[in-house]
Amino acid sequence: MNRKDILKMCIQNLKRRRSRTLLTLLGVLIGCCSIVIMVSIGIGMAESQNRMLAEMGDLTIITVTPKQNGKGKIKLNDSALGQIRHMEHVAAVTPKLNLEEYECTIRLYAGANDRYVAEWSIVAGIDTRELDRMGYKLISGQNARQSGDVLTGQYLAYNFADTFRPEGSNTVNRWGGGFGEDGNPVSVPDPYFDAASTPISLEIEMNGKKVRTPLKTTGVLKEDYVKGSETSDGLLMNIDDLKKLLQDLQGSAKADPSYKTVLVKVTDITHVAAVEKEIRAMGYSTSSMESIREPMEKEARQKQMMLGGLGAISLFVAALGITNTMIMSISERTREIGIMKSLGCYVRDIRLLFLSEAGAIGLLGGLVGCVVSMLIAIGINLASFPGPFEPSRLIAAVVGSETLSRVCVVPPWLLLAAVLFSVGIGLGSGYYPANKAVQISALEAIKTS
Repeated sequence: MNRKDILKMCIQNLKRRRSRTLLTLLGVLIGCCSIVIMVSIGIGMAESQNRMLAEMGDLTIITVTPKQNGKGKIKLNDSALGQIRHMEHVAAVTPKLNLEEYECTIRLYAGANDRYVAEWSIVAGIDTRELDRMGYKLISGQNARQSGDVLTGQYLAYNFADTFRPEGSNTVNRWGGGFGEDGNPVSVPDPYFDAASTPISLEIEMNGKKVRTPLKTTGVLKEDYVKGSETSDGLLMNIDDLKKLLQDLQGSAKADPSYKTVLVKVTDITHVAAVEKEIRAMGYSTSSMESIREPMEKEARQKQMMLGGLGAISLFVAALGITNTMIMSISERTREIGIMKSLGCYVRDIRLLFLSEAGAIGLLGGLVGCVVSMLIAIGINLASFPGPFEPSRLIAAVVGSETLSRVCVVPPWLLLAAVLFSVGIGLGSGYYPANKAVQISALEAIKTS
């Protein structure tokens, strides 16, 4: 027999006992669904954990600080930055300087004749060339590229008081519009001026000495407290400009050329631990979300294995059903097997025929099971989403979204693995009956009524 004949006979034999075939298929389908749904819930839990960690901080950013040793602190200077930049899997490096680290007074002035004054503000400096790679987002304008350029926080203007108005009514309350049931502001009143288009001056006072410099706003940062308060009600400038201001205040001789904080962007989350280890070997302290993510990921993997194991039990029960079906089929087709042997059919072809039937049951059960699993997963995700149903949520239930977290996450590899596993279970279950079929004596089989 050729392969075409075997396939044709396989289909005919499965159709001959439709009820039995359908019940066996149902067992495989349920087993496949169990595995896919259980594992997808585990993957969904891991995705939710990563989403939660991402809200707490960028998972691929390492914060580096000087470490105290027996001889004092190891300087975190430009030379050290150069070494870190050349490490494998490092995408970007920037020092971060914050005026809050120094004993100084900060004031901001805006408008004609310094009408608007902010007695307090966050002022930070980074290498603005690395702004995008460090995860800072702009809601308008462009990056600070030249000396004197700054980026303002999204709500910086609310820090200013109008000196032309009486005390007590000279500021705009950002939260003055009240809050809704979801905890978000119902409306945000407009500030006195637009910080993006109004000239701003920065004044720093330290040890009785003042330095004042005009600033040019080139863009407005999107509020992100994970990155720092400067994205909300502060200023972000190039670190070289901020260092120059400090040198003018402290004097070049007293200025410290080292940094207290350096941010390192890693190419991928999987390389964070290795890069951290290499930086610590240089003598510096590091911190990242990896210390939290790793144990959580390990726990998620254990839960996935446990859930997958529970699902696999039902598929192994289905395997017993396939074995039983094939043994019954052999008992009913003993005479047919004898005739096939008498006509000169090869033993391997008879074995392949029964294996094909068992494999076909596994394949069909796996394919239908994957389709049903996807429908169940979509239904669970839609039911878990808050609020009324919207057509756009159907896509979010399948591929996910930035705002909605899925309970069941079914990646393509899981569907493929489920189908292959189902086929493997089918072939494994059919191996014993197939061997039993080829061992039947042709003469005794023909005598069987």
